[in-house]
Amino acid sequence: MKRIVICICLLAVVGLLGGCFLEPAEGLYAVPKQPEEYYNLQSAIEAAMPAGASYSPPTAGENQQAVQLTDLDGDGEDEAIVYLKTTGDLPLAVYVFDKQGESFSFVSKVEGSGSAFDHVLYVPFDDRPGYEIVLGRQISGQVLQLLNVYALRDGTLTELMNAVYSEFITIDLNGSGMQDIFVIRSDGDMQKEIVELYSWEDGQLFKEREVSSSANVTTVKRIITGNVTQDVPAVFVSSELDEEHIITDIYAYNYGIFENLTRSEQTNTSVQTLRNYNVYSCDIDGDGLIELPRIVPLREIEGDDGTKDQSLIEWYNLDVDGQETDKLLTYHNYAGGWYLEIPEKWKNKLIVWRGPVLMGNAGYIFRLGDAALFSVAAMSGEDAASIVQDAKWSVLTQKGDVIYACRVDAGGRSLGLSVDTIRNMFRFIHVDWKTGET
Repeated sequence: MKRIVICICLLAVVGLLGGCFLEPAEGLYAVPKQPEEYYNLQSAIEAAMPAGASYSPPTAGENQQAVQLTDLDGDGEDEAIVYLKTTGDLPLAVYVFDKQGESFSFVSKVEGSGSAFDHVLYVPFDDRPGYEIVLGRQISGQVLQLLNVYALRDGTLTELMNAVYSEFITIDLNGSGMQDIFVIRSDGDMQKEIVELYSWEDGQLFKEREVSSSANVTTVKRIITGNVTQDVPAVFVSSELDEEHIITDIYAYNYGIFENLTRSEQTNTSVQTLRNYNVYSCDIDGDGLIELPRIVPLREIEGDDGTKDQSLIEWYNLDVDGQETDKLLTYHNYAGGWYLEIPEKWKNKLIVWRGPVLMGNAGYIFRLGDAALFSVAAMSGEDAASIVQDAKWSVLTQKGDVIYACRVDAGGRSLGLSVDTIRNMFRFIHVDWKTGET
């Protein structure tokens, strides 16, 4: 998407130095001049703003500037979209300014209720040039928020749809090549979430179908998109069922009908994805399909606290018919930010011991019965590299000032394991920069 998002207050264009020459000292410290068009835009905005109005940038998402540039009408020139808060009965206002050469002129506005703009996207819903505005607004004191979609048609902002929501995303679920709007709203009385899908057809957005989440869910924890099979895109919504359980509802088209693939009609719950651990679905193996997690408890040695509460994660796919396909087995160290891909043949035999392993530093020993295969530890500090070397361990990788090291033990060498083997098993856990969650 060709889009430039600009905050007018921060915009500055730095000129190139064209040679070596002397100039007055005050010139060396002068603020670079802004292009004329931005002065013109600022003037147009100030002239159109009502008395008492102030800039009100969206509070969430990637587009959090009060003034944003996007080609709404598809003429090849960006319009300026300005987000304001006024003192009127409808305090949230969106102003659009059309660019003509280096000048901008006010063309249209919409006003609405709410306390703040929540989230804004620019999405092409049809095959016409240009983008539509997908805009969420916060309503003071209410959980639900308001969602509107606007198109600039013949110089006027026209509303294409409105809905209430707690979460929304855009995705092409029906394979039409056009974006759909996936909306979640709470149904407090029924103790569930309602999902609405809005699709583009015949020049408008219409609600295709309404389906229910699992019963008794509370907070939506994570929404991701991906495929359940190579040709079936889906939305994976993980929610809290209570303080101890996570459940994932999978929404997709099943033989032409939009539905919750995992929700059982008998239990009203996606029993198949119910779990009592905060591990979320993801594309763990990078094949474009989303995998779901299943915990596999590891063997414990009686009286040895170092082996307690250790487990593997078995990752699997669910197709539209609910059939499971096992994909990958991992040992995740969430505290350390890394994981290992584990051979399937070790599944019911592996023991993981946690404790001091490298010059008193904490780490992990991976064993098959009494045979130690290899050990893994992480170290930081000025002496980390020399400690690893003195202990005759090998460096797996380094991230920042943290060194990740391993030692292949006798049991591992007898199976043909090497440092390269462990290095190929080792992965860092991805951290979502937007949420901070793994």
